Amino acid sequence: MCPKPYSLSVKLLIRDPQDRCLVLRRASTAKSNAGMWDFPGGKIDPGENLENAARRETFEETGLEIELARVAGADESESETHRIAYLFLEARISRGELRLSSEHDDFTWLPPSELAAADICPQFLAFAQRLSESHRLGKP
Repeated sequence: MCPKPYSLSVKLLIRDPQDRCLVLRRASTAKSNAGMWDFPGGKIDPGENLENAARRETFEETGLEIELARVAGADESESETHRIAYLFLEARISRGELRLSSEHDDFTWLPPSELAAADICPQFLAFAQRLSESHRLGKP
Protein backbone atom coordinates (compact mmCIF):
# COMPACT_ATOMS: atom_id res chain seq x y z
CA MET A 1 0.00 0.00 0.00
CA CYS A 2 1.36 3.38 -1.01
CA PRO A 3 1.27 6.05 1.72
CA LYS A 4 -0.79 9.15 1.14
CA PRO A 5 1.15 12.00 -0.50
CA TYR A 6 1.93 15.18 1.41
CA SER A 7 0.75 18.61 0.41
CA LEU A 8 2.12 21.79 1.96
CA SER A 9 0.01 24.61 3.33
CA VAL A 10 1.29 27.90 4.70
CA LYS A 11 -0.66 29.58 7.51
CA LEU A 12 -0.07 33.08 8.82
CA LEU A 13 0.05 34.23 12.38
CA ILE A 14 -0.64 37.91 11.75
CA ARG A 15 -0.26 40.06 14.85
CA ASP A 16 -1.53 43.57 15.45
CA PRO A 17 0.21 46.23 17.61
CA GLN A 18 -1.60 44.84 20.70
CA ASP A 19 -0.09 41.37 19.99
CA ARG A 20 -3.49 39.92 19.06
CA CYS A 21 -3.72 37.34 16.28
CA LEU A 22 -5.97 37.55 13.24
CA VAL A 23 -8.37 34.65 12.74
CA LEU A 24 -10.96 34.27 10.00
CA ARG A 25 -14.26 32.40 10.25
CA ARG A 26 -14.81 29.91 7.45
CA ALA A 27 -17.98 30.61 5.49
CA SER A 28 -21.00 28.32 5.86
CA THR A 29 -20.32 27.14 2.30
CA ALA A 30 -16.81 25.87 3.15
CA LYS A 31 -16.11 22.24 2.19
CA SER A 32 -14.71 21.54 5.64
CA ASN A 33 -14.87 23.13 9.07
CA ALA A 34 -17.61 25.59 8.07
CA GLY A 35 -18.19 28.25 10.72
CA MET A 36 -14.91 27.55 12.49
CA TRP A 37 -12.01 29.93 13.03
CA ASP A 38 -8.98 29.60 10.79
CA PHE A 39 -5.65 31.31 10.28
CA PRO A 40 -5.15 33.12 6.95
CA GLY A 41 -3.28 31.11 4.34
CA GLY A 42 -3.59 28.01 2.24
CA LYS A 43 -1.99 25.60 -0.17
CA ILE A 44 1.22 26.36 -1.97
CA ASP A 45 0.79 26.10 -5.74
CA PRO A 46 3.17 23.84 -7.71
CA GLY A 47 6.40 25.74 -8.41
CA GLU A 48 5.47 28.59 -6.04
CA ASN A 49 7.92 29.54 -3.34
CA LEU A 50 6.88 29.77 0.28
CA GLU A 51 7.10 33.55 0.63
CA ASN A 52 5.07 34.22 -2.50
CA ALA A 53 2.42 31.70 -1.42
CA ALA A 54 2.15 33.33 2.02
CA ARG A 55 1.76 36.79 0.52
CA ARG A 56 -0.66 35.63 -2.20
CA GLU A 57 -2.91 33.65 0.14
CA THR A 58 -3.01 36.47 2.69
CA PHE A 59 -3.86 39.06 0.06
CA GLU A 60 -6.54 36.86 -1.54
CA GLU A 61 -8.23 36.15 1.78
CA THR A 62 -7.82 39.51 3.55
CA GLY A 63 -6.67 42.22 1.12
CA LEU A 64 -3.64 42.78 3.35
CA GLU A 65 0.00 42.96 2.37
CA ILE A 66 2.36 41.47 4.93
CA GLU A 67 5.98 41.33 6.03
CA LEU A 68 7.12 37.90 7.11
CA ALA A 69 8.94 37.79 10.42
CA ARG A 70 9.77 34.19 11.37
CA VAL A 71 8.66 30.58 11.45
CA ALA A 72 6.17 30.28 14.29
CA GLY A 73 5.55 26.53 14.17
CA ALA A 74 4.51 23.50 12.19
CA ASP A 75 1.88 20.81 12.36
CA GLU A 76 0.17 18.21 10.23
CA SER A 77 -3.19 16.60 9.58
CA GLU A 78 -4.63 13.98 7.31
CA SER A 79 -7.53 14.00 4.86
CA GLU A 80 -8.99 11.06 2.97
CA THR A 81 -6.48 11.50 0.16
CA HIS A 82 -3.52 13.50 1.54
CA ARG A 83 -1.38 14.24 4.50
CA ILE A 84 -1.10 18.00 4.94
CA ALA A 85 1.95 19.69 6.44
CA TYR A 86 1.24 23.16 7.83
CA LEU A 87 3.98 25.72 8.22
CA PHE A 88 2.97 28.68 10.40
CA LEU A 89 4.75 31.95 9.65
CA GLU A 90 4.50 35.02 11.84
CA ALA A 91 3.80 38.25 9.98
CA ARG A 92 2.87 41.87 10.43
CA ILE A 93 0.66 43.97 8.18
CA SER A 94 2.61 46.33 5.93
CA ARG A 95 -0.30 47.78 3.92
CA GLY A 96 -3.95 47.40 3.12
CA GLU A 97 -7.37 47.44 4.66
CA LEU A 98 -8.90 44.19 5.84
CA ARG A 99 -11.58 42.84 3.51
CA LEU A 100 -12.67 39.23 3.44
CA SER A 101 -12.92 36.97 0.43
CA SER A 102 -15.95 34.72 -0.07
CA GLU A 103 -14.10 31.91 1.75
CA HIS A 104 -14.69 33.62 5.10
CA ASP A 105 -17.58 35.54 6.60
CA ASP A 106 -16.07 37.16 9.69
CA PHE A 107 -12.77 37.97 11.38
CA THR A 108 -11.56 38.83 14.84
CA TRP A 109 -8.33 39.61 16.66
CA LEU A 110 -7.62 37.32 19.61
CA PRO A 111 -4.85 37.37 22.19
CA PRO A 112 -2.67 34.25 21.87
CA SER A 113 -3.98 33.07 25.25
CA GLU A 114 -7.54 32.86 23.83
CA LEU A 115 -6.82 31.04 20.57
CA ALA A 116 -7.03 27.52 22.01
CA ALA A 117 -10.43 28.25 23.58
CA ALA A 118 -11.89 29.62 20.33
CA ASP A 119 -13.86 27.35 18.00
CA ILE A 120 -10.74 26.90 15.88
CA CYS A 121 -10.36 24.30 13.12
CA PRO A 122 -9.31 21.03 14.76
CA GLN A 123 -6.13 20.69 12.69
CA PHE A 124 -4.86 23.95 14.23
CA LEU A 125 -5.82 23.30 17.85
CA ALA A 126 -2.46 21.82 18.90
CA PHE A 127 -0.63 24.83 17.40
CA ALA A 128 -3.03 27.23 19.15
CA GLN A 129 -2.46 25.42 22.46
CA ARG A 130 1.33 25.62 22.08
CA LEU A 131 1.08 29.30 21.16
CA SER A 132 -1.13 29.99 24.16
CA GLU A 133 1.27 28.17 26.49
CA SER A 134 4.36 29.93 25.14
CA HIS A 135 2.56 33.27 25.48
CA ARG A 136 1.66 32.42 29.09
CA LEU A 137 5.34 31.68 29.74
CA GLY A 138 6.39 34.99 28.14
CA LYS A 139 8.02 33.46 25.06
CA PRO A 140 7.48 34.90 21.55
